[in-house]
Amino acid sequence: MLSENKFSKYLIYAIGEIVLVVIGILIALQINNWNESRKESATIKTYLKSMLVDLNNDSNRFDGMIENLDKQIKANSSIFESKKYQVNSIDSIVLTITSYFTDYKIVDQTFQKIKNSGLANQLGSKKLNDAINNYYTVDLYGFNLFIDYDEERSSKEDEYWFLNDEYEINPPHGRGQKLTLPFSDNKETRKQALIKKIESNLGRNNLRNNITRKSLGIEITENLKNKAELLAGLINEELKKK
Repeated sequence: MLSENKFSKYLIYAIGEIVLVVIGILIALQINNWNESRKESATIKTYLKSMLVDLNNDSNRFDGMIENLDKQIKANSSIFESKKYQVNSIDSIVLTITSYFTDYKIVDQTFQKIKNSGLANQLGSKKLNDAINNYYTVDLYGFNLFIDYDEERSSKEDEYWFLNDEYEINPPHGRGQKLTLPFSDNKETRKQALIKKIESNLGRNNLRNNITRKSLGIEITENLKNKAELLAGLINEELKKK
């Protein structure tokens, strides 16, 4: 009986020890999970703040793009509105017909880091996750597609104006740059040749195409700017919760 009593006490003690060990392990796991969750939350917060910076940069660039696109539309449209451009210098006329394009692409560096970290769907609410994924996939693709298309078409149109056998001309140049190479014809002769090309059906069609394309660019850019601002608002709301 004494022996059985000792064994019972030992068994109870052993079970107690096992229970304590299990509880200790569970507590350790819980603490580890809490620490990991806290680290993940801090990482997500850092990513969201970085994405806000990207979105603000996008919005600022979108404003500049819209302004430049609008200037081109107005410059090209002036050709159709009156013949006043004919009294301008040949260099001024060149600036009026030139098709400028931008090579700006949406900044997605932070989004790529998020994807690589495996947190793309853990940034907050479903609404926020969907907005982020849509902006950096569907919207980014559509915007970059337009940028590439506009660059291709603008380059071809500039070839029409500046690489031809009808007259010699100085293409638009950067600040501080000025060509001083001599021309075979005088300014007035070259100017009249340029005006003739502008007022040809092909010349007017090139200008119409550029105006239409730049108008589409404004529409796409304004839409994307609105989405960037909405997304920034959602991110700010999420950061307030953290």
